[in-house]
Amino acid sequence: MRIIFSNTTFLFTLLFSVVGLFSVSCTYGLDEFSDYLPKYRKFNANYQIDKIEYRKSSTVIFFRFVVQKTEDHAFYGASHPKSWYLRTPPRNRSYRQKYHQNELANIAVNNEIILNSLSNIPEVHYQFNKGDVVTCELHFDRFDTQIRMLDLIDGEGGDWDKRKFNCFDIMIKTKNNPLLGKSENVQLLVSSFEKTFDYTQPKVDRVEPIVASTSAASNPFAKTKKRSSSASITGSTTVVSSRGHSRINGSKATEPIDYMPSALKSSDDLQCNTRIYMPNVVFKENEVRFSGRLRAIQNLKIIVEYLDDYKDARINLYGHTDIYGNKKRNMELSKERAIFVKRELVKMGASSDQINTFYFGGEQPLKKYPYGSDLNRRVEVEPICSK
Repeated sequence: MRIIFSNTTFLFTLLFSVVGLFSVSCTYGLDEFSDYLPKYRKFNANYQIDKIEYRKSSTVIFFRFVVQKTEDHAFYGASHPKSWYLRTPPRNRSYRQKYHQNELANIAVNNEIILNSLSNIPEVHYQFNKGDVVTCELHFDRFDTQIRMLDLIDGEGGDWDKRKFNCFDIMIKTKNNPLLGKSENVQLLVSSFEKTFDYTQPKVDRVEPIVASTSAASNPFAKTKKRSSSASITGSTTVVSSRGHSRINGSKATEPIDYMPSALKSSDDLQCNTRIYMPNVVFKENEVRFSGRLRAIQNLKIIVEYLDDYKDARINLYGHTDIYGNKKRNMELSKERAIFVKRELVKMGASSDQINTFYFGGEQPLKKYPYGSDLNRRVEVEPICSK
Protein backbone atom coordinates (compact mmCIF):
# COMPACT_ATOMS: atom_id res chain seq x y z
CA MET A 1 0.00 0.00 0.00
CA ARG A 2 2.84 2.35 0.78
CA ILE A 3 4.38 1.85 -2.69
CA ILE A 4 1.05 2.39 -4.44
CA PHE A 5 0.41 5.57 -2.44
CA SER A 6 3.87 6.91 -3.28
CA ASN A 7 3.42 6.24 -7.00
CA THR A 8 0.00 7.86 -6.98
CA THR A 9 1.36 10.88 -5.15
CA PHE A 10 4.19 11.14 -7.65
CA LEU A 11 1.83 10.96 -10.63
CA PHE A 12 -0.45 13.64 -9.21
CA THR A 13 2.52 15.85 -8.40
CA LEU A 14 3.85 15.45 -11.93
CA LEU A 15 0.43 16.16 -13.43
CA PHE A 16 -0.11 19.36 -11.46
CA SER A 17 3.44 20.50 -12.23
CA VAL A 18 2.84 20.11 -15.96
CA VAL A 19 -0.53 21.89 -15.74
CA GLY A 20 0.99 24.68 -13.66
CA LEU A 21 3.88 25.06 -16.08
CA PHE A 22 1.46 25.24 -19.00
CA SER A 23 -0.68 27.81 -17.19
CA VAL A 24 2.32 30.01 -16.43
CA SER A 25 3.54 29.76 -20.00
CA CYS A 26 0.19 31.17 -21.17
CA THR A 27 0.83 34.53 -19.53
CA TYR A 28 4.57 34.88 -18.87
CA GLY A 29 7.61 34.86 -21.07
CA LEU A 30 5.54 36.35 -23.88
CA ASP A 31 6.84 38.55 -26.66
CA GLU A 32 6.42 42.31 -26.43
CA PHE A 33 4.84 44.03 -29.41
CA SER A 34 2.23 46.65 -30.37
CA ASP A 35 -0.94 46.55 -32.40
CA TYR A 36 -1.05 49.81 -34.39
CA LEU A 37 -4.26 48.94 -36.23
CA PRO A 38 -6.77 47.76 -33.62
CA LYS A 39 -9.86 46.01 -34.98
CA TYR A 40 -13.15 46.25 -33.04
CA ARG A 41 -16.77 47.47 -33.08
CA LYS A 42 -18.15 50.47 -31.16
CA PHE A 43 -21.33 52.41 -30.48
CA ASN A 44 -20.35 55.94 -31.53
CA ALA A 45 -17.86 57.80 -33.72
CA ASN A 46 -16.43 60.11 -31.05
CA TYR A 47 -14.01 57.63 -29.47
CA GLN A 48 -11.42 55.11 -30.55
CA ILE A 49 -8.55 52.86 -29.50
CA ASP A 50 -5.32 54.35 -30.84
CA LYS A 51 -3.16 51.29 -30.24
CA ILE A 52 -2.67 48.30 -27.95
CA GLU A 53 0.70 47.50 -26.36
CA TYR A 54 1.37 43.91 -25.32
CA ARG A 55 4.01 44.03 -22.60
CA LYS A 56 5.63 41.20 -20.64
CA SER A 57 3.07 41.10 -17.86
CA SER A 58 0.54 43.75 -18.86
CA THR A 59 -1.56 45.02 -21.74
CA VAL A 60 -2.07 48.76 -22.28
CA ILE A 61 -4.92 50.19 -24.33
CA PHE A 62 -4.39 53.76 -25.57
CA PHE A 63 -7.80 55.42 -25.69
CA ARG A 64 -9.01 58.70 -27.24
CA PHE A 65 -12.32 60.57 -27.36
CA VAL A 66 -13.63 63.94 -28.51
CA VAL A 67 -15.97 65.76 -26.14
CA GLN A 68 -19.33 66.42 -27.81
CA LYS A 69 -20.58 69.10 -25.42
CA THR A 70 -19.35 70.95 -22.36
CA GLU A 71 -19.98 68.52 -19.53
CA ASP A 72 -18.59 66.74 -16.50
CA HIS A 73 -16.76 63.46 -17.15
CA ALA A 74 -15.71 60.90 -14.56
CA PHE A 75 -12.68 58.61 -14.53
CA TYR A 76 -12.64 55.72 -12.08
CA GLY A 77 -9.77 54.00 -10.27
CA ALA A 78 -9.23 50.25 -10.26
CA SER A 79 -11.19 49.71 -7.04
CA HIS A 80 -14.32 51.46 -8.32
CA PRO A 81 -17.17 49.33 -9.75
CA LYS A 82 -17.52 51.76 -12.65
CA SER A 83 -13.92 51.32 -13.83
CA TRP A 84 -13.20 49.83 -17.25
CA TYR A 85 -12.84 46.07 -17.62
CA LEU A 86 -12.23 43.52 -20.35
CA ARG A 87 -14.26 40.36 -20.89
CA THR A 88 -14.57 37.58 -23.39
CA PRO A 89 -17.70 38.14 -25.55
CA PRO A 90 -20.85 36.66 -23.92
CA ARG A 91 -21.46 34.43 -26.94
CA ASN A 92 -18.22 32.62 -26.15
CA ARG A 93 -19.72 30.21 -23.64
CA SER A 94 -16.91 27.68 -23.75
CA TYR A 95 -14.29 30.06 -22.34
CA ARG A 96 -15.13 33.03 -20.15
CA GLN A 97 -12.55 35.42 -18.77
CA LYS A 98 -12.63 38.87 -17.20
CA TYR A 99 -9.80 41.35 -16.64
CA HIS A 100 -10.23 44.28 -14.28
CA GLN A 101 -8.47 47.58 -14.88
CA ASN A 102 -5.23 47.80 -12.89
CA GLU A 103 -4.49 51.46 -13.52
CA LEU A 104 -5.70 54.47 -15.49
CA ALA A 105 -2.67 56.54 -16.49
CA ASN A 106 -1.66 59.73 -18.33
CA ILE A 107 -5.03 61.41 -18.65
CA ALA A 108 -4.47 64.30 -21.06
CA VAL A 109 -6.62 67.07 -22.54
CA ASN A 110 -5.56 68.47 -25.91
CA ASN A 111 -2.20 66.77 -25.39
CA GLU A 112 -1.60 68.30 -21.93
CA ILE A 113 -1.33 65.72 -19.16
CA ILE A 114 -3.60 66.65 -16.25
CA LEU A 115 -3.24 63.48 -14.17
CA ASN A 116 -0.44 60.95 -14.54
CA SER A 117 -1.98 58.13 -12.53
CA LEU A 118 -5.36 57.32 -11.06
CA SER A 119 -4.60 54.52 -8.65
CA ASN A 120 -4.90 55.80 -5.08
CA ILE A 121 -8.22 57.62 -5.30
CA PRO A 122 -11.57 56.07 -6.29
CA GLU A 123 -12.67 58.62 -8.86
CA VAL A 124 -11.88 61.99 -10.40
CA HIS A 125 -14.19 64.26 -12.41
CA TYR A 126 -13.26 66.90 -14.98
CA GLN A 127 -15.37 69.48 -16.72
CA PHE A 128 -14.47 69.29 -20.40
CA ASN A 129 -15.43 71.70 -23.16
CA LYS A 130 -16.89 70.77 -26.52
CA GLY A 131 -14.08 69.78 -28.86
CA ASP A 132 -11.58 68.82 -26.16
CA VAL A 133 -9.58 65.78 -27.22
CA VAL A 134 -9.04 63.52 -24.22
CA THR A 135 -6.59 60.61 -24.12
CA CYS A 136 -5.66 58.08 -21.46
CA GLU A 137 -4.01 54.69 -20.98
CA LEU A 138 -5.89 51.67 -19.62
CA HIS A 139 -3.67 49.07 -17.96
CA PHE A 140 -4.68 45.41 -17.62
CA ASP A 141 -2.94 42.10 -16.95
CA ARG A 142 -1.40 40.35 -19.96
CA PHE A 143 -3.97 38.11 -21.63
CA ASP A 144 -3.94 34.35 -21.89
CA THR A 145 -2.55 33.22 -25.24
CA GLN A 146 -5.72 31.34 -26.11
CA ILE A 147 -7.89 34.49 -26.08
CA ARG A 148 -8.61 35.83 -29.55
CA MET A 149 -11.30 38.44 -28.87
CA LEU A 150 -12.31 40.72 -25.96
CA ASP A 151 -14.84 43.44 -25.19
CA LEU A 152 -13.76 46.68 -23.48
CA ILE A 153 -16.63 47.73 -21.19
CA ASP A 154 -16.94 51.20 -19.68
CA GLY A 155 -18.04 50.23 -16.16
CA GLU A 156 -19.97 47.39 -14.57
CA GLY A 157 -23.48 47.12 -16.00
CA GLY A 158 -22.79 49.56 -18.84
CA ASP A 159 -22.25 47.09 -21.65
CA TRP A 160 -25.38 48.08 -23.59
CA ASP A 161 -25.46 51.76 -22.60
CA LYS A 162 -24.84 53.66 -25.83
CA ARG A 163 -23.56 56.66 -23.89
CA LYS A 164 -20.59 54.59 -22.73
CA PHE A 165 -17.22 54.17 -24.46
CA ASN A 166 -17.58 50.45 -25.15
CA CYS A 167 -15.52 48.57 -27.74
CA PHE A 168 -16.70 45.11 -28.78
CA ASP A 169 -14.92 42.17 -30.40
CA ILE A 170 -11.43 43.62 -30.08
CA MET A 171 -9.17 41.34 -32.08
CA ILE A 172 -6.36 40.02 -29.87
CA LYS A 173 -3.43 39.54 -32.20
CA THR A 174 -0.17 37.63 -31.97
CA LYS A 175 3.30 38.98 -32.72
CA ASN A 176 3.26 37.48 -36.23
CA ASN A 177 -0.17 38.78 -37.21
CA PRO A 178 0.08 40.64 -40.55
CA LEU A 179 -2.58 43.12 -39.40
CA LEU A 180 -0.50 44.72 -36.63
CA GLY A 181 0.46 47.70 -38.78
CA LYS A 182 3.36 50.06 -38.11
CA SER A 183 3.94 52.98 -35.75
CA GLU A 184 3.19 55.55 -38.46
CA ASN A 185 -0.29 54.07 -38.78
CA VAL A 186 -1.19 55.52 -35.37
CA GLN A 187 -0.65 59.10 -36.55
CA LEU A 188 -2.76 58.47 -39.64
CA LEU A 189 -5.44 56.85 -37.51
CA VAL A 190 -5.53 59.78 -35.07
CA SER A 191 -5.47 62.39 -37.82
CA SER A 192 -8.28 60.74 -39.74
CA PHE A 193 -10.33 60.37 -36.57
CA GLU A 194 -10.03 63.99 -35.48
CA LYS A 195 -10.67 65.40 -38.97
CA THR A 196 -14.21 64.08 -38.74
CA PHE A 197 -14.90 66.80 -36.14
CA ASP A 198 -14.68 70.45 -37.17
CA TYR A 199 -14.74 71.74 -33.60
CA THR A 200 -11.72 70.10 -31.95
CA GLN A 201 -9.72 72.34 -29.64
CA PRO A 202 -6.11 73.25 -30.57
CA LYS A 203 -3.38 71.01 -29.18
CA VAL A 204 -0.39 72.00 -27.08
CA ASP A 205 3.04 70.44 -27.14
CA ARG A 206 3.10 67.37 -24.91
CA VAL A 207 3.44 68.62 -21.33
CA GLU A 208 4.36 66.42 -18.38
CA PRO A 209 2.77 67.02 -14.97
CA ILE A 210 4.48 69.57 -12.75
CA VAL A 211 5.92 67.84 -9.69
CA ALA A 212 5.43 69.85 -6.55
CA SER A 213 8.50 71.63 -5.27
CA THR A 214 10.07 70.50 -2.01
CA SER A 215 10.78 74.08 -1.03
CA ALA A 216 9.77 74.90 2.55
CA ALA A 217 9.08 78.56 1.84
CA SER A 218 5.72 79.44 3.35
CA ASN A 219 4.76 82.24 0.94
CA PRO A 220 6.12 81.40 -2.53
CA PHE A 221 3.53 83.33 -4.54
CA ALA A 222 3.68 86.88 -5.84
CA LYS A 223 0.83 89.13 -4.68
CA THR A 224 -0.98 89.53 -7.97
CA LYS A 225 -4.56 89.47 -9.15
CA LYS A 226 -3.71 87.08 -11.99
CA ARG A 227 -4.69 83.46 -11.52
CA SER A 228 -2.60 80.70 -13.02
CA SER A 229 -5.47 78.26 -13.46
CA SER A 230 -9.20 77.92 -13.07
CA ALA A 231 -9.09 74.25 -12.18
CA SER A 232 -10.45 72.71 -9.00
CA ILE A 233 -11.14 69.32 -7.52
CA THR A 234 -14.36 68.74 -5.61
CA GLY A 235 -14.48 65.62 -3.49
CA SER A 236 -12.50 63.42 -5.76
CA THR A 237 -13.80 65.67 -8.51
CA THR A 238 -11.58 67.80 -10.69
CA VAL A 239 -13.30 70.57 -12.62
CA VAL A 240 -11.20 71.98 -15.44
CA SER A 241 -12.16 75.03 -17.48
CA SER A 242 -10.91 75.97 -20.94
CA ARG A 243 -8.58 78.58 -19.44
CA GLY A 244 -6.35 76.06 -17.72
CA HIS A 245 -5.95 72.59 -16.34
CA SER A 246 -5.00 71.20 -12.97
CA ARG A 247 -1.27 70.54 -12.95
CA ILE A 248 -1.09 68.73 -9.62
CA ASN A 249 0.69 65.39 -9.60
CA GLY A 250 -2.26 63.23 -8.58
CA SER A 251 -0.29 60.25 -7.30
CA LYS A 252 1.87 62.47 -5.08
CA ALA A 253 -1.16 64.28 -3.70
CA THR A 254 -2.70 61.01 -2.57
CA GLU A 255 0.36 59.42 -0.97
CA PRO A 256 -0.10 58.74 2.77
CA ILE A 257 2.07 60.90 5.02
CA ASP A 258 4.64 59.35 7.35
CA TYR A 259 4.76 62.22 9.84
CA MET A 260 2.49 63.84 12.40
CA PRO A 261 1.32 67.09 10.78
CA SER A 262 1.67 70.32 12.70
CA ALA A 263 -1.34 72.21 14.01
CA LEU A 264 -2.47 75.36 12.18
CA LYS A 265 -2.22 78.44 14.39
CA SER A 266 -1.31 81.22 11.93
CA SER A 267 -0.58 81.70 8.22
CA ASP A 268 3.13 81.25 9.00
CA ASP A 269 2.37 77.58 9.65
CA LEU A 270 1.34 77.06 6.01
CA GLN A 271 4.42 75.54 4.38
CA CYS A 272 4.81 74.48 0.75
CA ASN A 273 3.71 70.91 0.01
CA THR A 274 3.35 70.02 3.67
CA ARG A 275 0.12 68.88 5.22
CA ILE A 276 -1.09 70.60 8.36
CA TYR A 277 -4.15 69.74 10.40
CA MET A 278 -6.62 72.30 11.68
CA PRO A 279 -7.00 71.47 15.41
CA ASN A 280 -10.36 73.24 15.64
CA VAL A 281 -11.82 71.76 12.46
CA VAL A 282 -13.10 68.54 14.04
CA PHE A 283 -16.37 66.81 13.22
CA LYS A 284 -19.12 65.21 15.24
CA GLU A 285 -19.16 61.42 15.10
CA ASN A 286 -20.64 60.12 11.83
CA GLU A 287 -21.68 63.66 10.84
CA VAL A 288 -20.68 66.50 8.53
CA ARG A 289 -20.87 69.14 11.24
CA PHE A 290 -18.14 70.83 13.23
CA SER A 291 -17.84 69.84 16.88
CA GLY A 292 -17.36 73.53 17.63
CA ARG A 293 -18.29 75.86 14.78
CA LEU A 294 -16.94 79.14 16.23
CA ARG A 295 -13.52 77.58 16.86
CA ALA A 296 -13.51 75.96 13.42
CA ILE A 297 -14.24 79.29 11.71
CA GLN A 298 -11.15 80.79 13.35
CA ASN A 299 -8.98 78.16 11.65
CA LEU A 300 -10.74 78.64 8.31
CA LYS A 301 -10.19 82.41 8.44
CA ILE A 302 -6.44 81.77 8.34
CA ILE A 303 -6.85 79.79 5.12
CA VAL A 304 -9.08 82.45 3.53
CA GLU A 305 -6.61 85.21 4.36
CA TYR A 306 -3.76 83.15 2.92
CA LEU A 307 -5.61 82.56 -0.36
CA ASP A 308 -6.60 86.22 -0.52
CA ASP A 309 -2.99 87.35 -0.08
CA TYR A 310 -1.65 84.93 -2.67
CA LYS A 311 -3.91 84.90 -5.70
CA ASP A 312 -1.82 82.27 -7.52
CA ALA A 313 -1.84 79.92 -4.55
CA ARG A 314 -3.73 76.64 -4.50
CA ILE A 315 -4.41 74.31 -1.61
CA ASN A 316 -5.35 70.67 -1.21
CA LEU A 317 -7.93 69.66 1.40
CA TYR A 318 -7.80 66.07 2.70
CA GLY A 319 -10.93 64.64 4.29
CA HIS A 320 -10.69 61.90 6.94
CA THR A 321 -12.76 59.87 9.39
CA ASP A 322 -11.79 57.88 12.46
CA ILE A 323 -10.72 54.26 11.95
CA TYR A 324 -13.98 52.70 13.17
CA GLY A 325 -17.16 52.02 11.23
CA ASN A 326 -18.11 50.83 7.75
CA LYS A 327 -15.29 51.38 5.26
CA LYS A 328 -17.57 52.43 2.40
CA ARG A 329 -19.53 54.83 4.60
CA ASN A 330 -16.31 56.30 5.99
CA MET A 331 -15.04 56.97 2.48
CA GLU A 332 -18.24 58.83 1.58
CA LEU A 333 -18.22 60.70 4.91
CA SER A 334 -14.64 61.90 4.43
CA LYS A 335 -15.60 63.12 0.95
CA GLU A 336 -18.56 65.06 2.33
CA ARG A 337 -16.36 66.62 5.03
CA ALA A 338 -13.77 67.82 2.51
CA ILE A 339 -16.52 69.32 0.33
CA PHE A 340 -18.14 70.91 3.39
CA VAL A 341 -14.89 72.66 4.36
CA LYS A 342 -14.41 73.88 0.80
CA ARG A 343 -17.93 75.32 0.76
CA GLU A 344 -17.30 77.10 4.05
CA LEU A 345 -14.10 78.63 2.67
CA VAL A 346 -15.90 79.77 -0.49
CA LYS A 347 -18.72 81.31 1.58
CA MET A 348 -16.03 83.21 3.51
CA GLY A 349 -14.62 84.68 0.29
CA ALA A 350 -12.10 82.12 -1.04
CA SER A 351 -12.12 81.24 -4.72
CA SER A 352 -13.19 77.67 -5.47
CA ASP A 353 -10.61 77.67 -8.29
CA GLN A 354 -7.85 77.63 -5.68
CA ILE A 355 -9.11 74.64 -3.72
CA ASN A 356 -8.65 70.95 -4.51
CA THR A 357 -10.12 68.21 -2.34
CA PHE A 358 -9.30 64.55 -1.73
CA TYR A 359 -10.70 62.00 0.71
CA PHE A 360 -9.41 58.84 2.40
CA GLY A 361 -12.04 57.51 4.79
CA GLY A 362 -10.40 56.06 7.89
CA GLU A 363 -7.29 54.84 6.07
CA GLN A 364 -4.98 57.64 7.27
CA PRO A 365 -5.36 58.19 11.04
CA LEU A 366 -3.05 60.72 12.62
CA LYS A 367 0.27 59.15 13.56
CA LYS A 368 -0.37 59.83 17.26
CA TYR A 369 -3.77 58.15 17.13
CA PRO A 370 -3.47 54.91 15.13
CA TYR A 371 -5.99 53.19 17.38
CA GLY A 372 -8.67 55.83 17.09
CA SER A 373 -9.38 59.38 18.29
CA ASP A 374 -11.90 62.18 17.79
CA LEU A 375 -9.05 64.16 16.20
CA ASN A 376 -8.94 61.67 13.31
CA ARG A 377 -12.28 63.13 12.18
CA ARG A 378 -10.56 66.00 10.46
CA VAL A 379 -9.73 67.86 7.23
CA GLU A 380 -6.07 68.68 6.59
CA VAL A 381 -4.79 71.48 4.38
CA GLU A 382 -1.67 71.57 2.17
CA PRO A 383 -0.43 74.56 0.14
CA ILE A 384 0.64 73.36 -3.32
CA CYS A 385 3.72 75.09 -4.69
CA SER A 386 4.98 74.33 -8.19
CA LYS A 387 8.37 74.89 -9.72
